[in-house]
Amino acid sequence: MVFQNMINMQLMMFMLVIIGFLVRKKGIVKTEGRKNLVDLCMYITLPFNIFHAFMMSFEWGMLRACALIIGLSLLYSLVAVLLSFLLYRKETLSRRQPLRYGTIVSNGGFLGNPVIEGIYGSNGLFYASMFMLPFRIVMWTVGISCFIKNEKPVNVIKKVATHPCLVAIYLGLIYMISGIGCPVFLEKTIAGLSNCNTPLSMMLIGMMLAEMNPRGLIDKQLMFYTSVRLIIIPAILFAITAPFAVEPMLRGITVILAGMPTPVTAVLMSAKYGADEKYATAMIFLTTILSLITLPLWCLLLGS
Repeated sequence: MVFQNMINMQLMMFMLVIIGFLVRKKGIVKTEGRKNLVDLCMYITLPFNIFHAFMMSFEWGMLRACALIIGLSLLYSLVAVLLSFLLYRKETLSRRQPLRYGTIVSNGGFLGNPVIEGIYGSNGLFYASMFMLPFRIVMWTVGISCFIKNEKPVNVIKKVATHPCLVAIYLGLIYMISGIGCPVFLEKTIAGLSNCNTPLSMMLIGMMLAEMNPRGLIDKQLMFYTSVRLIIIPAILFAITAPFAVEPMLRGITVILAGMPTPVTAVLMSAKYGADEKYATAMIFLTTILSLITLPLWCLLLGS
């Protein structure tokens, strides 16, 4: 069932990516417009998508599953951080920085939410949001340290605590646990904005791919990195969780989010801190394209 849902999701996402690609190539949306749409997605549709996942009846039994998925998220971060600092030592600094960052941070938030929601529904989206809580903290602490070493702790804490996606989790948890009602017009507004997230996210990825030119940048190191991001990290988590009685949905969420491609922030960070921006672009291009193959294969292997 998961495999069938993933295939349908991938085909739907592929069509949306193609539409976004053509929209950008035809000049319907220019570079500045695409950047504005990224902000719209990051600060509006994605947070509303996360909040919408918490609009369900709360049961105290969910606390155990939440604790487990957070533990799995911490396990993912530990594996990813260790690999990031063990690998790529022979690479030049300008390429080692995005390679390490791209190993620690996946596109789990931007791309992962619509994928998980398509496979597991609103329950899956809820647990995916919980998985992303420690993930985002690691992203803005250990992740950013790949580029800069002297970031002030106060600035890091502020950046993490006030991130719109984390604020959506805080508010969502309060709403779900309190059991307060929501007016119909407001509920429909939240649901409408939430539903915009998947098509907007996928079309944006298509627009980004249309702007990329990875020619001449795909080498053995990039192929190795791609195998780490899409295969090795999720394989390690798959193997670690196999002997334990982990609920199939929680295990599936962990493996799928761990096997997501390189995030767009790899390019943004590289540009900001003087790393190899073009190489980071190639990382995104190759992992995003190949994830259309690897993600359905992971769902087939999960076998539920």
